[in-house]
Amino acid sequence: MSAAPEEVDDSPYCCCSAATFQEILARQRANPLPFMELLMVHAGCGGGCGSCIDELEAYLRDHDAHIED
Repeated sequence: MSAAPEEVDDSPYCCCSAATFQEILARQRANPLPFMELLMVHAGCGGGCGSCIDELEAYLRDHDAHIED
C-alpha cells in the first residue's frame, strides 16, 4: 500500500525568517496578528532585508489571512 505523496511547499521564501510563505501562513493562522506585528513576530523582519514584504502581504490576502493594522 503506497502512502499519499507529501504536499510540496513551492511558496516564495522569506530570507529573514528562513521560512516559506506557506510556513508563515500557518503561523499566522495559529496566532493571527495585524500585518505589521506579523512582520516582526512571524517573518523576522525586525532586522531583515524586507524585500518580500509586498509579496508576503499579497500572499496573505490571497489566503484570507491578512489583518489590517
